[in-house]
Amino acid sequence: MPAIALAFSSLDPAARANGSRAVAPSGAPSDAQLLALALESRHEAFDALYTAYKTRIYSFLLRLLGDPELADDVTQDAFTKAFQALPSLERGTKILPWLYRVASNAGIDHLRRRRRFRWLRVHEVENTRDEPRESDSSAEVSEREHVRRVLRTLPPENAAALLLHAVEGYSYKEIAEIQGASLTAVRSRIARARTAFQKVYATK
Repeated sequence: MPAIALAFSSLDPAARANGSRAVAPSGAPSDAQLLALALESRHEAFDALYTAYKTRIYSFLLRLLGDPELADDVTQDAFTKAFQALPSLERGTKILPWLYRVASNAGIDHLRRRRRFRWLRVHEVENTRDEPRESDSSAEVSEREHVRRVLRTLPPENAAALLLHAVEGYSYKEIAEIQGASLTAVRSRIARARTAFQKVYATK
């Protein structure tokens, strides 16, 4: 198994072992049922949506953000946006890919804000006693944490695209729809992300 596949097996061993892709959980209402229910009762449709997909969306955001509490906050934000948009969805909308788009955008927006804040903070504390110390590079890091650290070095769009493909099982075309990007852009994002991982794992 290639190094990058081994790396992502640590994030979701069951999914990688079974070769699964992102599908609705067993017993979840169909897309057509959810869309019809949203026209009658947005609250009931949202309850069904949240029950069916909350765990999956949270898991995706946890991998993207690397922080359980933060992932929970952004999950709530994503579902709040989903609740507001439910009645306006067009017939034929694929619910789970649409949810991943909402969640991905929410997660990427947060990462961008966090990185801007960190850049400002670094400049504020440079050459002061508050300046962060270099961590001990010899410390042992679990494989899962190692993967998350590499993900955090990637541009948010690249990290999200790689997770959607390598863990969630979406095709490049589907990711382009989820991210609202061209197929060429998605190919570039995933290729750059893979290259980053390959460089890291080539030295391990």
